[in-house]
Amino acid sequence: MAGVEDQLFALALLFCRIGGCLLFAPGLSSPRVPVQVRLFAALALTTALAPLLQGEVMKALAALPRAEHVYLIFTETLTGSAIGLMARFFLLALQFAATAASNFIGLSGIPGVALEEADTGSPLATLVSSAAVMMIFVMGLHIELLKALIESYQVIVPGAGLPMKALARNLTTAVAETSMLALRLAAPFLVYGVIVNFALGLGNRFAQQLSVYHATTGVVILGGFLLLYVMWMDWMLAFTGAYQAWLVEGGF
Repeated sequence: MAGVEDQLFALALLFCRIGGCLLFAPGLSSPRVPVQVRLFAALALTTALAPLLQGEVMKALAALPRAEHVYLIFTETLTGSAIGLMARFFLLALQFAATAASNFIGLSGIPGVALEEADTGSPLATLVSSAAVMMIFVMGLHIELLKALIESYQVIVPGAGLPMKALARNLTTAVAETSMLALRLAAPFLVYGVIVNFALGLGNRFAQQLSVYHATTGVVILGGFLLLYVMWMDWMLAFTGAYQAWLVEGGF
């Protein structure tokens, strides 16, 4: 009976790390995905990966006293959540860049439909985040995230304790990489916004009897859309390239 109990507890620990990762991972973590679907997806992945990973967890359970088994629930959940959160940072960087671009081209006052987030954002951020999630699934990057999750059992062995310094360093590195990614993506629209506002300021200076800002709002938005059309492929390639590089070369 004790062997059966250990096997069931090992499955529960696998579910903690896998479920914690899916809680923040791009795609399934969307509030538009029902909680039951996310729960059954985590259970399905746990069952599928159990023959591959259960042995490692069983070894960790055998080396620890039973009094410390409950502590593993916390550490495994935290480990999986950290992996999913670092993957989530890339999508958040893309959304931040799209929101900044919306402000620069005059779309900040137009509400969008929230798809990847619970709160309503700009329509451009909704479009970009939805396209990014689609690219993740089409390119199979969700499988790469699953591979990183599997390889994490070789780096962070259950029961060996959480490497808090390494965890903090990886989170800080992920935040720095995604911040630079957001800056690179939003930079063309920042330059566009500065040039347009400078031109509008000069026009308003020479034609004070005319509201130049309101008269040219449509032209400014049209120019922003044209810039988005030109930059769209570069945006998607920059995002998928950075995300894939993190998964394949870095990861956790």
